[in-house]
Amino acid sequence: MELATRGERFRGALADGLIVAIPYLVAGTDSLPTAVRVVGMAGALVVLIVQLVWVIKQGQTIGKKIVGTRIVLKDTLQNGGFVPNVLKRGFVTGLLNMIPGFFIVDSLFIFREDRRCIHDHIAGTCVIKADAVVQ
Repeated sequence: MELATRGERFRGALADGLIVAIPYLVAGTDSLPTAVRVVGMAGALVVLIVQLVWVIKQGQTIGKKIVGTRIVLKDTLQNGGFVPNVLKRGFVTGLLNMIPGFFIVDSLFIFREDRRCIHDHIAGTCVIKADAVVQ
């Protein structure tokens, strides 16, 4: 098993951020025609569905797929599915991100030897190179 590099994790998160943000920006821009904004909302919905399906079934977001990484359970190196990948990594961490400064502390954990952020510890996961696991 080969852990994803810090750079791969950053690039995957950056790609996810851009992929998610663009449709929302289009949908939320009042100066655009309504039809364009509706397309933006539809695009945001499609991105959300793809992200959910991939992260549940493959342990990958669109950004992780682009950079070649995946989320696995730390102890078994298998995809955890819905509870660890969506509820623990996404929902619980999303709530914790409402605490001022949590995002920064969570992100700084990547510099530990195990390269696991707080959200990885909460979910019992780690991020590895996608070719490092048998599918």
